[in-house]
Amino acid sequence: MNAIKEVKEISRRQFLKGIGVLAGTAVIGSVLLKFGKIVYARSDEYIKLRAAALYQNDAGMPIRKSHENPEIKAIYAEFLEKPLSEKSEHLLHTHYVDRYIQLAG
Repeated sequence: MNAIKEVKEISRRQFLKGIGVLAGTAVIGSVLLKFGKIVYARSDEYIKLRAAALYQNDAGMPIRKSHENPEIKAIYAEFLEKPLSEKSEHLLHTHYVDRYIQLAG
């Protein structure tokens, strides 16, 4: 209850300084927010255009699926035996290594 009754008086000058800082912060924040919205809108537009271009390029390719590629078929027939064989798993698949733990340890 003492905290509620105890009111520290502030001067007019301190009040105006506080309001000035608050207004400045609000202005800077609104400018940054507006800039962020512009950047987001442009990046979103770029991503959509880039995706459309990639799909358009892909549609014109003669071989669109990796498992239908004659070179890949030849590699499997001559060397890797079959998909998901022990040799293909060993040579083609990667494993995750947590580099942070390796460096810290």
